[in-house]
Amino acid sequence: MRWLSRAGLLVACSWLIACGPSRQDDLHQWMQEQRKASLPGASSLVAPQVFKHLPYAQSERKDPFTKHSLPALANAQAEPATPHPSLSHKSRARQPLEDIALESMHLVGMLEKQGRYVALVRANGILHQVLPGQYIGKNLGKVWRVDESGIALREVAQDADGRWLERDAYLRLQGGN
Repeated sequence: MRWLSRAGLLVACSWLIACGPSRQDDLHQWMQEQRKASLPGASSLVAPQVFKHLPYAQSERKDPFTKHSLPALANAQAEPATPHPSLSHKSRARQPLEDIALESMHLVGMLEKQGRYVALVRANGILHQVLPGQYIGKNLGKVWRVDESGIALREVAQDADGRWLERDAYLRLQGGN
């Protein structure tokens, strides 16, 4: 019986605790205060501005979306006041291999015509014949010798300081591919 009285006492205590004040009453009161404080207030709106039509003269302006506008601007700014003397070739017609980087060309063979060697260069899937005196590569590379093992050329390029340098390059005969 003793355990029954203890169990009854435990049940009675738990009922008394449950009937006491809870912490949620404070929470409900705080929420009501916050709702009252956050009521939106109407503010006056600024009157819209009157639209002013401005004319746009397309013919007077350069199209900013052309492919060549940025490279042309960069080249114009990068070109020094005193260019290298070998740059006087600008009046001549450009040759097909001048628009292709030397690194993407492959020397695949040699021919001998009338006692002179002719190099066979593959660039962009097309086979070209190269003779001494022709220009190849993007750095104004002028071919000065074609022999059985490759093409010797002299390139003219700018260094990081903007000075013009002449450097020798050699395109060797590729094997098998």
